[in-house]
Amino acid sequence: RATPNTPIQALIRGQNLVGHRNYADDTVELFVRHAAKSGVDVFRVFDPLNDIRNMEVAIDAAKKAGKRVQGALSYAISPVHDVDLWCSLAKGLAGMGVDDIVVKDTSGLLSPQVTWELVTALRDTTGLPLVVHSHCSSGMAPMAYMAAVEAGATIVDTAMSPFAWGASQPATESVVAALAGGDYDTGLDLERLVEIKSDLEQLKRRHLDDVSPYADRVDSDILRYRMPGFMLEDIHRQLQQHEAGARAAEVLSEVGRVREELGYPPLVAPIRQLIASQAVFNVIGSGGRYATVTQELKDYLQGLYGSPPRPADSEIRRQVLGREEPITIRPADLLEAQVAGGRSRLRKQKVASGDDQVLTYIMFPDLALELERNRKPARTGNPKRKQDGAGADKAGLEDGREPGAGAEPEPGAEPAAAPGPAAAAEPGPAQAAEFDVEVDGEVFKVRVSGAGMMVGTPGAGPATSDAAQSPAATASPRAGAVLAPMQGLIVKLPVGAGDEVKLGDVVAVLEAMKMQNDIVATQAGKVSEVYVREGEVVSPNQAILAVG
Repeated sequence: RATPNTPIQALIRGQNLVGHRNYADDTVELFVRHAAKSGVDVFRVFDPLNDIRNMEVAIDAAKKAGKRVQGALSYAISPVHDVDLWCSLAKGLAGMGVDDIVVKDTSGLLSPQVTWELVTALRDTTGLPLVVHSHCSSGMAPMAYMAAVEAGATIVDTAMSPFAWGASQPATESVVAALAGGDYDTGLDLERLVEIKSDLEQLKRRHLDDVSPYADRVDSDILRYRMPGFMLEDIHRQLQQHEAGARAAEVLSEVGRVREELGYPPLVAPIRQLIASQAVFNVIGSGGRYATVTQELKDYLQGLYGSPPRPADSEIRRQVLGREEPITIRPADLLEAQVAGGRSRLRKQKVASGDDQVLTYIMFPDLALELERNRKPARTGNPKRKQDGAGADKAGLEDGREPGAGAEPEPGAEPAAAPGPAAAAEPGPAQAAEFDVEVDGEVFKVRVSGAGMMVGTPGAGPATSDAAQSPAATASPRAGAVLAPMQGLIVKLPVGAGDEVKLGDVVAVLEAMKMQNDIVATQAGKVSEVYVREGEVVSPNQAILAVG
């Protein structure tokens, strides 16, 4: 309603939509159809691995909705990313009926010469309009844009100057001024753009506390290491959390090695987080390279993200997966339909089950139910969370912030880093919040308090705090102890005292840095003691169990 003449664009991560995991085809189709009906005019679709099989359903759904469809290529530099590969991918997207081809350079690695060659080749190969999207974090984007325009690009993405430069795009006003009076004059009125700029400057001043200190930086390390600024920051942040900042050079070198072993995937979300975390584990973890791996890495090597530009190293895959072979089919072909089941579950919960609600439920099941149960017919201002007797948040929003602040707001944005160890503080009054969590049809009551997390089943009496250590947890670890490679939450202990384990068997699952990490036995034998419980937070090098 506010912009009736201005197209609104949605960025869709293929089969992931706006998240990091695949959704079934019927969910993708409904999401795109509903977004189109709600006012989205242009759908820009990409895949982190440039596996165009993961883009096909979203592209087809947007075309059926009668909307403009842009097929985006996630730009990367590697021995396999040559002009022939880019042209082959673009031809595949053109065959799916996209209206535009987008070169999506989230790292800011496009140089003017490469941009000229790439845009020329893609234009000649497909005959479609070319769009170039780059970030200024390396400082090259304005020069790359001029080369793109001269090579025949139809569109370059810009941002109004208060929100331009650094991690954003080149400034709209600067690009308009640079092209004015020549063959590529945009026809935009610079004076009217300045009026908009003034309004946005005032808006930005009111929200300076929300502006990232990294947003305006130009970082030459992006060119040196050929990785996005967000990834560099994430690596430094993880190392600081583990007091291992001096090992940054080792980790940055390890990133290149891990990326090569994984088949040179583009460094875009969520792949860049996966590679950064694995590089950190390989350098600072105990037990050697790939001794600790994330579930996301396992999924990647099994082909559940799609096909990388080059097959992953077979030895690394065997080390991580054992005898399991990667799938060769499209990952979403493994998923059953979700929409009808989601509607049915909402109806059983006696809440609304329209398209809005079912899509929200499929993507954010717990939050969706909480939202619907607390929805009022009319609302004014920012809804506040209900509070229990201890004063903790229970539902809805507080202070205008969304639940789960730090989660990715849109594809390609950087999630906030996992919190490090809390600073020492004076103890305050304990606060608690209770949640019902459904896992595979079984409902568990989770109580989060100042003392830690307590889990129980409804009707089973008070939940037992995992923060209270068992006698085994306070015992001195014996020889053969398996140590936690980093701080994290023990989410699963698949073995117990007396169990026989083989070398490499998973003996614990540790959640850290927003990923689940398998902790494996470093020797064969019998589990003699278990020092921790599920739900307990452990410190780096803390003993989890002993094998002897």
